[in-house]
Amino acid sequence: MFPIWSLIESGRVDWGTILFWLQSWLKRELQALMQEEDVDIVVHHIHGVIESFWTRIEHTRVVLKKPAEAYWQDNFRIAITEAAKPFLLARTDRFVNELELFLASGLNIEAYDAVYMQRLGWNTSGSITTNPVHQVVPFLHIFDVGFDQDE
Repeated sequence: MFPIWSLIESGRVDWGTILFWLQSWLKRELQALMQEEDVDIVVHHIHGVIESFWTRIEHTRVVLKKPAEAYWQDNFRIAITEAAKPFLLARTDRFVNELELFLASGLNIEAYDAVYMQRLGWNTSGSITTNPVHQVVPFLHIFDVGFDQDE
């Protein structure tokens, strides 16, 4: 489910480092989605939910030797969605998807961004590559419709 566990168990990355990466990533993503500079309370809330969830997974792994991954993955998604929805509204699903991708990657922020930019067809200098078949051009859509309202 989360390759991060294998990094911790192998001793290549300690839990504190992962929490630091996660907190930094959460802050950046929430600032972008909420268009707010001060998101510390929301970061703390979601970070706490994730820490609590991982503590339960680790306890279950010790007691039962191996939890049912589908159960934990579904419940992780539900827990994060419930924690983030009051703040992100219609952007919640996108946030949860990105969070799962970040955690599943096992990468730090810089490495994750480099891979993400590569998949978009960008090089690290920010210019767009000349491969038109796989090129992705981001755009900004401006509408009068409020997409942040629950349906």
